[in-house]
Amino acid sequence: MKSSGRIAVAVTVFLLVSSTLRAAGVDFKDPRRALGREDDIKVDAQMLQETLSPGSPISVTYQIENLTASPIAVADKVADATFDADSLTITVSIGAEIPPGTSMPHLTTIAPGQTRAFRIGASPQILVADARSQLGHVPRFVQIVVNVLHDIKPFAKLIEQQMRTAAAPPLPNTLFDTWVASVSSVELNVLPIRWSNERQGVTAEAARPGL
Repeated sequence: MKSSGRIAVAVTVFLLVSSTLRAAGVDFKDPRRALGREDDIKVDAQMLQETLSPGSPISVTYQIENLTASPIAVADKVADATFDADSLTITVSIGAEIPPGTSMPHLTTIAPGQTRAFRIGASPQILVADARSQLGHVPRFVQIVVNVLHDIKPFAKLIEQQMRTAAAPPLPNTLFDTWVASVSSVELNVLPIRWSNERQGVTAEAARPGL
């Protein structure tokens, strides 16, 4: 979403599960399931909660199906979130649309015809001064976007190096633009979300000032 009302949020990203074949797949009957397709890359995702509150995580199970003729890859340990006050939507971006630093993020490859499932989450701190007095500006929707590298040939040697060592290999400056040009962003349909003003583990009485 490209809106002037977008508000940057502080995000704590945590890995719930980073698995290729062991992670449970998406429940296609769950009403919190979202789906999207771009360039013969199909993504299904499922939010693991119905209600968000200040400081609560957004946990997502997602699976990527590669319908192309070439291997693809996803930076499966990268996720962040932004809040758009105009549309009341939190966008959860999974995978790296732009390399987040000078090292190559961890990449998991997906072979042609293969489907792999992952689980990840991020805990956004929504910058709303007073949610109780601005009920129209708290999150009502979540959109999941999964960024996938559709051309991994330029990164083949780095992926091999990544498999041999725990240290993240440096990403040369010459490959930065190549990375950006190789990304396909799969936007999934928007999901409704309930919002509670109470922080997790904090009662309404305890949250009142002076108590």
